[in-house]
Amino acid sequence: MLTGGAGFVGSHLAEALLAHEIDVICLDNFVTGKPENVAHLQGRDGFRLIKADVSDFISIPGPVDYVLHFASPASPIDYAQLPIQTLKAGSLGTLHTLGLAKEKGARYLLASTSETYGDPHVHPQPESYWGNVNPVGPRSCYDEAKRFAEAATTAYRTKHGVNTAIMRIFNTYGPRMRPDDGRAIPAFVNQALAGVPLTVHGDGSQTRSVCYVDDLVEGAIRLLFSDLAGPVNIGNPHELTMLELAELIREITGSDSPIEFYDRPRDDPSQRQPDITLARTELNWEPQVDVTDGLTKTISWFRDQMHGDFTAGAPASYSVRETQEHPRHKVAVIGTGYVGAVTSTCLAFLGHSVCGLDSDSLRTSQLNQGQAPFVEPGLPEMLKAALSTGRLQFTDRPADALSDADFVFLCVGTPPGPEGAPDLSQLEGAIQSLAPYLRPGVVIVNKSTVPVGSGNWTRTILEDALGDDRELSFHVVSNPEFLREGCALDDFLYPDRIVLGGAAADVNHVAELYAPVLDQSFEGGRRTLRPALITTDLASAEMIKYAANAFLATKISFANEMAQMCELFGADVRQVLPAIGADHRIGSAFLNPGVGWGGSCFGKDVAALISTSQEYGYTPSMLQATVGINKSQRASVVRKLQRELHVLKGRRIALLGLTFKPGTDDLRDAPALDIARRLLAAGAVVSAFDPVVKSLPDELSAIRMTRDAYEAADRVDAVVVTTEWPEFRSIDPAGLRRVMRGDLVVDGRNCLSEADFVGSGLRLIGFGW
Repeated sequence: MLTGGAGFVGSHLAEALLAHEIDVICLDNFVTGKPENVAHLQGRDGFRLIKADVSDFISIPGPVDYVLHFASPASPIDYAQLPIQTLKAGSLGTLHTLGLAKEKGARYLLASTSETYGDPHVHPQPESYWGNVNPVGPRSCYDEAKRFAEAATTAYRTKHGVNTAIMRIFNTYGPRMRPDDGRAIPAFVNQALAGVPLTVHGDGSQTRSVCYVDDLVEGAIRLLFSDLAGPVNIGNPHELTMLELAELIREITGSDSPIEFYDRPRDDPSQRQPDITLARTELNWEPQVDVTDGLTKTISWFRDQMHGDFTAGAPASYSVRETQEHPRHKVAVIGTGYVGAVTSTCLAFLGHSVCGLDSDSLRTSQLNQGQAPFVEPGLPEMLKAALSTGRLQFTDRPADALSDADFVFLCVGTPPGPEGAPDLSQLEGAIQSLAPYLRPGVVIVNKSTVPVGSGNWTRTILEDALGDDRELSFHVVSNPEFLREGCALDDFLYPDRIVLGGAAADVNHVAELYAPVLDQSFEGGRRTLRPALITTDLASAEMIKYAANAFLATKISFANEMAQMCELFGADVRQVLPAIGADHRIGSAFLNPGVGWGGSCFGKDVAALISTSQEYGYTPSMLQATVGINKSQRASVVRKLQRELHVLKGRRIALLGLTFKPGTDDLRDAPALDIARRLLAAGAVVSAFDPVVKSLPDELSAIRMTRDAYEAADRVDAVVVTTEWPEFRSIDPAGLRRVMRGDLVVDGRNCLSEADFVGSGLRLIGFGW
């Protein structure tokens, strides 16, 4: 398995592994890698490309002989734009891939970096040098992530006996480099070919040692096939100044571009040269490609991209994406809850003038100060950035938000009523409040999840509210949201599809708002991504939202049904579900057995579909079964505890995780809270830890909230993992055993590694095995 396999280095490494007759499962989330880099490998026997993020749990069915962890943003521009993703790739990604290597008994190769040496005081740099790194500087997200990765790799080798190796990669270049990644060689080459000045930082005296990608890959292969643990420097000891490199590229391209000097970035290393004695003596490896030859090949590749001569495995486009000018509009967003706050912030980020409206003045004040009212990764940073442009504001005064708005987004809650039908009172109030302030021709865009047919209902409510002003024209469009808590910004900016329902002219007008998303022309857009624009009538757009969530909920319930059967039949659902998910017609997403789904969407939307269907005399039995299976999963946790502990009265039980999913502070319909209620009703004493939740509703005041997982487990008879927060996957079983009175751990998300618990003195049970 190769992570980052669609990246610059990873794609070349995938080729080399296949040439050695090694099957390659290539994982990449395509943040900096591109499917085009390995397009020429698609369809070859032994190669498989999977879109996956190593920050998430990794499960690969069947045997794995080698695990190569090359996933990480790796350029200065990436550090600036993706610091958290960079840290996650080096920390969580390393832990997840090490866990897989441990589980499979595989040889593990970590791609580390010469950046671990920082701005070195020792020259050249041997592997024994500890480095000079600024832990809080602009490069720290990459430097420290890789230093952590090396420490984790070493720990897994010494504690768990994983067969690991660490390679420290020095500056590498060659075909398939991203032309806009901010590194010196692609920047100089692009500038020389375009005839614009070559930009050299400082006086150009800082040095680098550049290694052609074929040489680097050969070093990686030799280290992988050796029994060396490392770290091992893999790089070219031939040292060049930046000025010499710029002049050499100018000479090879035949360019007459001048050289201009700019201030050096903070923490830019003054010198970089590997001591490759270890690689020479132990691996019989040293670079073979002369820098002039390597640069000639690289420049030829870049030149081909400029002239449209796209070769196999090359990116589909060469030049930095031109910023396309799109119309800017004035937008009002009614409701600043989860959907409204994200929608307001993202539309302002795309260049529109946005005013968020909410009757809660405390919330609008909080948002105006750049404070997100809920946990959502990345939102506080984008919120502050959008506010600083002056394009975003929040208010509790309708006239300020609505009087000059071209578009009005409805983002208010539609909670379920007693019988499951959505309560539309908030939405009705919001629509009625619009009437005195609307401008002619305004487009009302409904993002609230509403029953099918609500578009016509919206029009009727607004017409009645207009009263004597019946001549005012307006348009209604349905634009259902598909935002997942914990990754809402990505879902808004990099969606699979955008759904718009309504009259063709109205839909096209709303599509203008999303033009930067549809063509990915905004800063940080992904050129390889082209979201689908799906246009429908009003009713179909409203149905799409319900149908999508109903299907996902059903898929999870199906996984839980299979888990129940596997327990009865003696099969292992952890082997069954990945195997059926490998079928492209099925897919592995949402085939996750455990305590079941929760949150504000699945239960509400399925209940609304059932309720609306019954109004029309139809009973959707499959959806009713979906809900029933989900409820039974929560009860099954208690049954497992009763089976193992017998009487629960007076037993101490710890719950790890309270939110319905990781990455959010949302407790709505959280399985953990339902399980807690059942345990309290059975007389158990319940403690809990969640990384973001620090207090609970009064009805659950009997639960003892703790500062960490080990405090929650103190003197308990059993621990139940109810939310798959990443930190729980790396919990120390021995440390857990020391504080527990009992020895039972119930994995309610099948997220723990069974191998980690071997010899710990703890009994680990899950769902479906």
